[in-house]
Amino acid sequence: MRPSPDGFVARLGRFAIERFAFWLGALRTLGGALSLSPGKAAAHVVHEVSLRQVFFTGVQGLPAVTTTALVLGATIILQTRVIAPGVTGELLGKVLTAVVLRELAPLVTAIIVASRSGTAIATELGNMRAGLEVQGLASLGIDPSHYVVQPRLIATVVSVLVLTVYFNVLAVAGSSITAAVIGGPDPAAIRYGVSATLGWGDLLLYFVKCGGNGVIVGWLCCHFGLQVSSSTTEVPMMSGRAVIRSILGCVLYSFAVTLGYYAAVTEAQLF
Repeated sequence: MRPSPDGFVARLGRFAIERFAFWLGALRTLGGALSLSPGKAAAHVVHEVSLRQVFFTGVQGLPAVTTTALVLGATIILQTRVIAPGVTGELLGKVLTAVVLRELAPLVTAIIVASRSGTAIATELGNMRAGLEVQGLASLGIDPSHYVVQPRLIATVVSVLVLTVYFNVLAVAGSSITAAVIGGPDPAAIRYGVSATLGWGDLLLYFVKCGGNGVIVGWLCCHFGLQVSSSTTEVPMMSGRAVIRSILGCVLYSFAVTLGYYAAVTEAQLF
């Protein structure tokens, strides 16, 4: 008896083939954007597009990052005051460093960028595909990976890096202000605990986490936008997929980097 073409093995095989084809295409998109320079003729245009994208992603995203960072910093103080009312400011600064500066700030910033700018990137590129603009660039000998993907990839990486620093500063400021208002630990002691905990390893962790998250957001949002065929009805669907996959990718990537970081720290302490 012949097995059904819609059996479990057949469906699993089709799924595996589709996933392989998707990631192969995604890697081609990333490889094209990271390949050689677009050349002198197109470099000026790419530079201008990158600056406009940085302004939209980074500068115009400041209000969302500002609100989130201040509220998160204040919440840490309020929750700590309820759970451990006798905690010292120095210890609280160490908690802020471990929880907010190392973990939440890079991830939350990437989620904000993906939710706000990632949606716009995927929608814009999807409409360009549906309107045959991307195909028109290719017909003129212009590589879409350089003209379309590369500027947006640069913008998301730069924006996530800068916004994460801004997020960290405001989170510490929000914690200090809240501690002063509610009569909690000394704000100066909190800042001392933060500065005493940070080290050169945190600088490396910052670039690896934030740079990687920026690449994931820009890469996947551009790729999904370019997956639109010829119908504008696909644009919202691809935009939604781009944001969800970007956020999921950032979460998994951040978790993997954190595991590697603390494994390296633990091993260094043992020796």
